[in-house]
Amino acid sequence: MARPRTPIGSYGEIHTARIGGKWRARARYRFSDGKSRQVERFDVSEAKAKAKLREALNTVENGRGTELKPTTPLRVLANQFLEEKEGAGRSTGTLTTYRSAVKMHIIPKIGDLSAAEATPAQLQTFLSSVHKQHGHGAAKNCRSVLSGMLGMAVRNGAIARNPVKELDLITRAGKKGSEAIPLDELPAFLAKVRADDVLIERDMVDMITFMLSVGWRIAEVCALEWESVDVEKGTVRMEAIAVRVPKQGVVRQPYGKTSTASRTTPLPADTLRMLEARKERLVGLTPLVFPTVLLHRRDPSNAQCELRERRQVLGYPELTTHSFRKTVATALDPAGLSARDIAEYLGHQNPSLTMDVYMSKQSGSRRAADLMQEHLERLR
Repeated sequence: MARPRTPIGSYGEIHTARIGGKWRARARYRFSDGKSRQVERFDVSEAKAKAKLREALNTVENGRGTELKPTTPLRVLANQFLEEKEGAGRSTGTLTTYRSAVKMHIIPKIGDLSAAEATPAQLQTFLSSVHKQHGHGAAKNCRSVLSGMLGMAVRNGAIARNPVKELDLITRAGKKGSEAIPLDELPAFLAKVRADDVLIERDMVDMITFMLSVGWRIAEVCALEWESVDVEKGTVRMEAIAVRVPKQGVVRQPYGKTSTASRTTPLPADTLRMLEARKERLVGLTPLVFPTVLLHRRDPSNAQCELRERRQVLGYPELTTHSFRKTVATALDPAGLSARDIAEYLGHQNPSLTMDVYMSKQSGSRRAADLMQEHLERLR
C-alpha cells in the first residue's frame, strides 16, 4: 500500500546528522503549491538544531507573498485583516476597536494558532476567557474581529468554513439597555438638571436640553459646529461625529455612524431660542456649539462619564446619554407618527430598529419637531 502524502502545510520526520563541528536538522515540508521541498537548519547541538528547524518550518511560508494558507498564524491573519479594513475606509472609531481587540486579546492569547487550528472549541474557550476577564464588550469585539479574519481566510481558500459561525452568541446576562425617562417625570427631571450646580459648572444643561429635543447621539452633539445651525430655517444639520483617536485626541469625523446618520433636523422653537442665546455667548470664541468649559471639543466618553457621576443625584441611577434619544422616540410614538418618520428624525438606517428598540409601548419630519415643541411647552 502506498504511503499517504504529507498534508499541505506540514512536514515529515526530522533527520539529524553531525556535520563538522555542528549538527544539521533536515525535513521535507509540503508547501501550499503541493510540492515538497527540503528545509534544513544548523546549530551547535542536536537539540538546538531541531528546535531551530521546527521554528523555521512553522514560519517557512510567511514570507511567500500575501496568499493565505491553512498554516498562516492568526497573528499574520489579524494584521492582514486590519490592513484590509484600513484600505476599505472604515471609520476611525471602528478601526480603533478592531486594533484594540487584535493587540490586547487575539495576538497575545491565540496569535500562534494557525488558521486551520482555529477550531470552534479553541475559539469558544478563548472568547469565554475574554468575557470572564474583560467583560461583554471586549468579548463581543473579539468575536466580530475573528469572524472577519476567518471569513477572509475562507474567501482566500485557506480554510473551508468560518468556525466563528458555530460559536455561541455573546449575551449580556442580566444587563438592560438604557431606558427612556418616563414622560410624566420629565418636568421634574429637567428642573433637577437646571438646578444641579455641577452640571451648570460643566456647561451641560443646554446640551442635555438639546438632546431631549432632537434625540441626537452624544458623538453627534459633541461634533456640532455653528456653521451647521441655520437660525433662519430653524434647522440643524448632522454632518460629523466626535471620536477619540490614539495619539491625536478627539477629532471631528466628517460622517456619521450609518449611511442615514447625516440629516437635517428641524428644531422645536424653544430649542432654537436656546441655541440663539448660546451663540451670542460663544460666537467668536469657538466654532463648537457644545464645547467643554475650556472651549475644547468634548470627548463623548467623558461626557457620558460626567453624566453618570450625577445620575444618582438626579434620581435616575441607570441614566445614560442614550436615555435622551429613547425619550424623544417615546414622546413621538403616541403622537401618531410612523416608524419611518421617527427613524428619519433620529437618523436611523432601519425603521424596524426604531420600532423594536426605541419606541416605548407605554432630512427629519417637520411634524416631529412641531410635536416636540408642543411637548416642551408642557414642561415649562
